[in-house]
Amino acid sequence: MPRIPSVLVVACLVGAIGCAADGASVASPAEPTNPTPVPAAAPTITVTAAPAATTSEPFGRFLFTVSDGARTECRVDEADWVACTSPHVVMPRTGTDVTLGVGTHRFHVRAIATSGATSATVSREWNVVSVFTTPMPALARTNQTPARADAGGWLGIFRINCEFAHAAYDDPIIYPNRAGAAHLHNFYGYKTASAATTAESLFVTGSSSCQGDNLNRSSYWVPTLLAPSGTDQSGWQVVHALAGADSVAHELFYYSVGVGDPRSVRPYPVGLRMIAGTAATMPGTPQSSSVARWHCLSWQSSDGANPRWSPSIPECTIPDQVRFDLFFPSCWNGRDLDSPDHKSHMAYPVSVSGRNTASCPVTHPVPVPRVSYHYSFPVLPSNADRASRSSRGWRLASDNFTVGGDVAGGWSLHGDWFNGWHPEVLQALITNCLHAGLDCHDGNLANGWRLGGVSKGSGTLPGIVNAGMGGTASLHAGMHGAVGNP
Repeated sequence: MPRIPSVLVVACLVGAIGCAADGASVASPAEPTNPTPVPAAAPTITVTAAPAATTSEPFGRFLFTVSDGARTECRVDEADWVACTSPHVVMPRTGTDVTLGVGTHRFHVRAIATSGATSATVSREWNVVSVFTTPMPALARTNQTPARADAGGWLGIFRINCEFAHAAYDDPIIYPNRAGAAHLHNFYGYKTASAATTAESLFVTGSSSCQGDNLNRSSYWVPTLLAPSGTDQSGWQVVHALAGADSVAHELFYYSVGVGDPRSVRPYPVGLRMIAGTAATMPGTPQSSSVARWHCLSWQSSDGANPRWSPSIPECTIPDQVRFDLFFPSCWNGRDLDSPDHKSHMAYPVSVSGRNTASCPVTHPVPVPRVSYHYSFPVLPSNADRASRSSRGWRLASDNFTVGGDVAGGWSLHGDWFNGWHPEVLQALITNCLHAGLDCHDGNLANGWRLGGVSKGSGTLPGIVNAGMGGTASLHAGMHGAVGNP
């Protein structure tokens, strides 16, 4: 037997190498190895649409595409990253969100795969410029300087005209996304207002029948006013307000100071909505004349010298005019754009000791401009009661009671308002007209500019169903009692 070298014996014993029977070395078995994991592929993201490099619009709309299955996060300027989807609209969403001001803004978006892999951030930059440096049909130059507000009346006021847009059995505040669920309303302002209207649609899309067009996409609506019609006057016809161009209408909508300190008034948040008056009001239970009231133009009513008001539609004779005034609350709780009853996020100012000393309650500490509606309806041979040649028998579509005999209509007077103002224009009317104590007519912003003219809406008038209450009057009555529907 050949002699095995001692060095190989030692090597075999310690397992450094393998040894054959004759002492020859053999290779050791290969050690198992773990393959290096392949990193998950990062998702991809592509921005396909963004605002123009320079714009006066107070929002930004972005479209983007991402790899399958990836989620996306967006960020504007130095704000936190938030989950988002395409299309993504940059605009205030809550009562405390800040509006996009004049200046340069940056939008960032990234995609995150289910594995956690993150794409590179894609960014877009755009510049928001002042509407007062950008020629547009919604604004016109003016050399008219507004006068001081009447010391015995308004502390500061801004007035505009609007055309009738359309009528519908809709109410985007009370019955959102429930087309046809409301009594018949006449809409002014935002031309495509419907049950589907949202804060985003008001702020971003469409046009307005009011002065200022897309600078004032706010929506204003009231129950339709009806008069008896037909040979026996058993049917109903719509009584149209004097609305539209200055030559045929007075200013319908006012924004005024409702508290004692004009300079305390602040802008509404984007998307704020509110209600004035109560549609559940029945005959014999009048609303406060500081909220809802009727009068004949010939009465020459005024809060100071002649406070002659009616809680229901008065009998005004041809060729007089039936008028109503409706005043909205002007104190906001500083948080909510709406509330379950659509009223409790707002409040009316509280008078301290006499005229022009009102202030907001501590529960609703933020004074905002007081919205008020001032409609005028001509009494004509075509809509007047034949016997009295007056407005006897007129009713609102929300009057959930029988009108006739000694029971006048109009007790349920109410209105709704949904904010769609361009923030820069809203701030201008507050600063230049309300804070300065001016009486700004015809959309005059007291800075050398005024809002452009009115424009017509579709004018759609659906048929009069159930005296204007629609096909769900029983639901209306229940809803009024349950949530305080206006």
